[in-house]
Amino acid sequence: MNSSRLLSLSASLLTVLSLHGEEISCGHAHLKPAQVLPGSNVRRYAPDRHADLLHLLLDVTPDFKQRSLSGKATLTFKPIGQALQELSLDAIDFTVSSVDSTAKLKAHQATTDKIILTFEKPLPVGVEQTVTIHYSATPKDGMYFRTPELGYKEGDSHLYTQGETILARNWFPVLDSPNEKLTTEVICHLPDGMKAWSNGKLLSEKKDPATGLTAFNWKQEKPHSAYLVSLVAGQFSVIEDRYKDLPLAFIVPPSDAALAKRSFDGTKEMLEFFEAELGFPYPWEKYHQIVVRDFQWGGMENTSISTLSDRTLHTADYEDLRSSISLVAHELAHQWFGDVVTCKDWSTLWLNEGFATYYDALNQERLYGREQFLNARWRAAQNLVKEKNARPIVFRNINADGYDQFGNLSYIKGSWVLHMLRSELGPDLFRQVVQTYLKRYQYQNVVTENFLSVLEEVTGRSYDRFFDQWVFHGGYPELAAEYDWDEKTGLAHVSLRQTQKTGDDVLMFHVPVKVRFKGDFGTEDRVFLLDRDAQDFHVALPSAPKIVRLDPDVALLADIEFKPSATMLEAQLKDASDSMGRVLAIKQMAANEKAGTVELIGKALNSDPQWFVRQEAADALADIGSEEALTTLRSSLTQPDARVRKAVVEAIGSFVQPIASETLFPLLSTEKNPDIRASILQALPRHIDAKTRTELERQLESESLRGHLFDAAVSGLRASDDTASIDPLFKAIQKRENELESRSLGQALSTLGFLARTQEDKSEILEFLLKRVTGSRDFVVNGALSGLGELADPKARPVLSALAVKAPNE
Repeated sequence: MNSSRLLSLSASLLTVLSLHGEEISCGHAHLKPAQVLPGSNVRRYAPDRHADLLHLLLDVTPDFKQRSLSGKATLTFKPIGQALQELSLDAIDFTVSSVDSTAKLKAHQATTDKIILTFEKPLPVGVEQTVTIHYSATPKDGMYFRTPELGYKEGDSHLYTQGETILARNWFPVLDSPNEKLTTEVICHLPDGMKAWSNGKLLSEKKDPATGLTAFNWKQEKPHSAYLVSLVAGQFSVIEDRYKDLPLAFIVPPSDAALAKRSFDGTKEMLEFFEAELGFPYPWEKYHQIVVRDFQWGGMENTSISTLSDRTLHTADYEDLRSSISLVAHELAHQWFGDVVTCKDWSTLWLNEGFATYYDALNQERLYGREQFLNARWRAAQNLVKEKNARPIVFRNINADGYDQFGNLSYIKGSWVLHMLRSELGPDLFRQVVQTYLKRYQYQNVVTENFLSVLEEVTGRSYDRFFDQWVFHGGYPELAAEYDWDEKTGLAHVSLRQTQKTGDDVLMFHVPVKVRFKGDFGTEDRVFLLDRDAQDFHVALPSAPKIVRLDPDVALLADIEFKPSATMLEAQLKDASDSMGRVLAIKQMAANEKAGTVELIGKALNSDPQWFVRQEAADALADIGSEEALTTLRSSLTQPDARVRKAVVEAIGSFVQPIASETLFPLLSTEKNPDIRASILQALPRHIDAKTRTELERQLESESLRGHLFDAAVSGLRASDDTASIDPLFKAIQKRENELESRSLGQALSTLGFLARTQEDKSEILEFLLKRVTGSRDFVVNGALSGLGELADPKARPVLSALAVKAPNE
């Protein structure tokens, strides 16, 4: 994705530059799904297709020293609609040496972002033509080198490409939009000791005696979009496997070879599950998963060859706190949703990401059961509603690169749209809808209306209102619910109000709301149709219910405010059949603490059969924050499930009493899980003293996977905000700079600037940080930039201003 250093320029450097009244406008960067961007005043649409690109033959030779490539791109195409005199291809800063063409060329021109081919005569519609462009490039984005010269490990040298959203144009000329699909063939020439992987199947591997380079020839025979074209080349270790007749490979840098199998176990079972669920055999010639250094995302679903971050690799001592299952499943699901059927433009990204997110969730339901699945759905919804984001899922006022669509709306809300449909239709009918959709639009571009039309065709129901309120408008229902019982009439009264602000962006919702009543009579479910701002419903029951649950099946995306009585909550907490009910009971009991609450929640913490209920109990005790709650937590540290154990540690760490630190400190020598030890280190600054400061500084020398404990120590030092830690941190950075992971070093540089911000003499640290803002490791550069922003020294202004000028504008 786009170089993330631009985000640091906009977020960190302005601190320094604004001291002089200077405003800098910087480009965008790819964001994590949880972040929200404001969008654009320009409505974006898929570009016109004046030519249909049929095939790309790409022959490249990378130069690892110069971080450049020379290439030859042969494009086969047909004009569409009308005769074509000019073919304009996306290409960023290419040097074009020559162009060959089956049709006579009048001229060719390479601009900063295009290669424009002008033909002597207009090319007739529907007649195949071929052009071959000989070029060289030094990509600033889209192709990334990882070599010892840049601070990476010897023996792990490699490069990788990343096309989403519009970065393919940085290393080959193409119509770089998802609504253009073509077949591809990639040939890569490499020196001894290196191998190359690309989309499709390997046709040949031949060494040229004249050059000493080996050509790896990969061919993708089914059409895909340019952003899915991938090249990974360099020094790797390979674990091969098969699923039926499908070749599988898990490919990692050699220094990580021991971690590969653990991280990719389960791929075959996922393939089997997705094939059965989707009624569509895995569509490509192979499935490879390749781990690279400093990948900007968690993973990328390139056709038949997913790229994954090295941070997904983990060891057994992390227990259940680290897993690659979700990432592997998400990228594998994309091989159908995103690769077989591809969103026409980025406004409809949810058709890629929402589906992949939901099928990852369904895979987890297969693995862990429905109760854990529903808990995960609920937690995802809680994260979404916190944003208060009124943008619709399908949104056209986006930036030209579409990165601002990569947020919770496309991923989480998109997956929730599917979850609500599946909850309403049932798994079998929903499965039939999705299978029909995939088969009908395979290897094509899709818009939301394509899925809607299949949904209505298969089910016979109208879903215009559903898509209008959930997809084409924003928000979600904010429900205030009340309950009372009329003993005389034997009626349960449920009052529902929609409290969200409605208007052009957010509608008044029409939604089914299930209410479950439990009592001596058993269980009674009622579904109420809420279609206005306030409605009252009455249900005749044999006796007063002991438990009343709204949305018991976690089937409605809504922010629900419902406060059952304390007696009902206690009954709900004891209901062994309803784990989500127990979670909600704990949450509400903590918010309305009374005598006996801590005892009840403590019992759940130590005895509930579901780990996520116990985790919620630990969090609730932290929220209560009383001495009794702390005592209960301190007596609950021997949790067999690491997820709960970590929650208990973090809950204890939230207390400011000295006993909290005294409880946690000894665990640093007895706890084996690195994630939990890191949580302890991050909690210590709440109780900072000479002992804890010394421990944090000692951990700056610690060895752990991906620098996990080093990172936690740096985080702890930042939280303690003590200038006495400047010198130990500075020395640790200088000593370990060449061995630290890029992210770890970047975080340390940022913290160094933060801690030194009040010093009178900042010159040594200023000089140290300035030398690192011109490097080639983005995470390190970002950290140095952030550190300079924290340091806020006006002497950095000339360098920062020059960097900001070089950054491309949107």
